[in-house]
Amino acid sequence: MQAREEEGTSLQYGGETDRDRQCEHPQVAFFHLFFRTAAILTYVFCTWVSSSFVLSFIITVLLLAFDFWTVKNVSGRLLVGLRWWNEILPDGSSEWRFECADMSHRRTNALDSTVFWVGLLVPPVLWVLFALGALLRLNFEWLLIVAVALGLNGANVIGYLRCRKDNVANLKSMVTNAGMSAGMGSLMRNLPFSI
Repeated sequence: MQAREEEGTSLQYGGETDRDRQCEHPQVAFFHLFFRTAAILTYVFCTWVSSSFVLSFIITVLLLAFDFWTVKNVSGRLLVGLRWWNEILPDGSSEWRFECADMSHRRTNALDSTVFWVGLLVPPVLWVLFALGALLRLNFEWLLIVAVALGLNGANVIGYLRCRKDNVANLKSMVTNAGMSAGMGSLMRNLPFSI
């Protein structure tokens, strides 16, 4: 047993592998969480450092913009294999596009996926709580920052949830088609006559 562990292979329990317990893209996961956390901490603690609302607004919105770009263009593709974008058609209408990595060549890492989805879904909940706090205090300046945060975070949440839903529907369709073709092949082989 000890010789196996030294060689890099160990016993696995519950289908979990060593690969699932390690982050495959640690830098991406770090920045996925860093900009979100930094924006929230700046919003909460910026009055301790400066009494200037304008400075707090600029720093928080810049962090939110960095976060939006990072999540939309980098961490979604690398951590969970999903990508979305909004395309403006020639007639002026807008169309959402969704893309999923080919999972036959790529297996999603469980830790990467957990970091992505928790990092995507928890901060908007915090921003909603901050919005309620700003409303209760009648502090409309700070509500403006929260509105920007909810707009940018909300776009990513909606985009990735719709992308995931589209991906699940495609996967079900692929499995159904594979099952039907396998079943039809089996049926055709077992016919007493040839077609």
